[in-house]
Amino acid sequence: MEICVDKIEVSDNELRYRLRVPRALRKYFLSGTSYVKYDSAIDLRKSDQSILALPIVSIVAPIAWAVGADVRVGELDSTYRESLAKIRDIFRGMYPQFSYSGSIHIEKVVVNTFGGSRAGLLFSGGVDSMTSYLRHKDEKPDLIVVRGIQAAPFEAEFWDGLIADIRSVVERDGITVLHLETDILQNVNFELLSRQFGVSWYGSFAENFCMLGVCAPLATARDIGSIYIAATYSTGDFERPLAHPQVDNNLAWADVRVAHDGSDLSRQQKVGYIRRSGSLDYLSKISVCRENLSGQNCGKCDKCMWTIMNIVVEGIDPNDCNFNIDRNTFKRIKDSFLKGMIGMSSSRFYYWRDIQRNMPEKIDNDIFGSREFLEWFREFDLSQYKTNRMRRFLWHALLLYRNRRIKVPAVKRKVKCYYYIVLSRLGLA
Repeated sequence: MEICVDKIEVSDNELRYRLRVPRALRKYFLSGTSYVKYDSAIDLRKSDQSILALPIVSIVAPIAWAVGADVRVGELDSTYRESLAKIRDIFRGMYPQFSYSGSIHIEKVVVNTFGGSRAGLLFSGGVDSMTSYLRHKDEKPDLIVVRGIQAAPFEAEFWDGLIADIRSVVERDGITVLHLETDILQNVNFELLSRQFGVSWYGSFAENFCMLGVCAPLATARDIGSIYIAATYSTGDFERPLAHPQVDNNLAWADVRVAHDGSDLSRQQKVGYIRRSGSLDYLSKISVCRENLSGQNCGKCDKCMWTIMNIVVEGIDPNDCNFNIDRNTFKRIKDSFLKGMIGMSSSRFYYWRDIQRNMPEKIDNDIFGSREFLEWFREFDLSQYKTNRMRRFLWHALLLYRNRRIKVPAVKRKVKCYYYIVLSRLGLA
């Protein structure tokens, strides 16, 4: 079986890809064509075809490793080919259930050297990327926002608002904010891949691989020689290959290098780092929520709940940080725990446990009743917590409805994903 990058079209600041996929593998690709549209400031004419191929190859390669397929591409950067070989060897130890029987066939391997001296930082507006920005802002990095990661590219209201908020926070520092849009990630059936291979495909492969891959042409155009990608987890907290620094730090193309940044800090420590930055303006537009895409963090999803707690532990009012909370907020969070409505995977356990570990012995601040709640949570035994699946499902469905997340394009994508999941279970795909 062979996945072929059949065509790469360049038009102004937009790339379009066409894949030729064998029938047996079409269930993993929801569309045979994908695009990446770059900021108008990006001139794609500076990029060689061997670099322009990186965005699509970055998504296809892990799928090929898993299913045992070959990949064929016309041109590819030499350094990137070598980095894929290193990462594949790393994955062998992390994911022994993959096939690894396929190869990447490249008609022309190109050695590229650009000599870029500037820095770039993948930026989501959240706690992780804001911490990395503050750690490296003296380098004046370009902040790169990828539309189509964590929220679909058609959510224009969300993306336009996010980019405007980011610019309003960093413009005083003289920072350039660039954005690009892609549907590459939406066109992968990561739901099916996750079920078949027992991993979180989106978090383990698709997200970071996609974000870094689409940065390659942009890095060339902006003379960027190093790209920072913010760590989601701190080193040593739990055994987890997800977003692993060993993977990110080995990804490279031409003479551009990637740095997995911030794994020396836990999430609670990052909020403290931002607080100590000297200006709470950096928290005023913080964007952690991908459940409410109308602008403000919803304050009700799991990620919002633990971030609210991160913030109050540091003695900050979440209402100054793009949240809207009141005296019912902490009662609702406590109730969510007691009724089993909060999900508790290993990664989520890490976030909640991190809060417990970093709570001060004496809680001086009482923000909308936070002191009483935090004292209760300090003694809460997370290891004995059990999620009530039915309550969790109904709670999440209601959250999607209230946040107006049930939209036609998203529903169509889910239907197609689960169509292939059903066919695969029946042995028909």
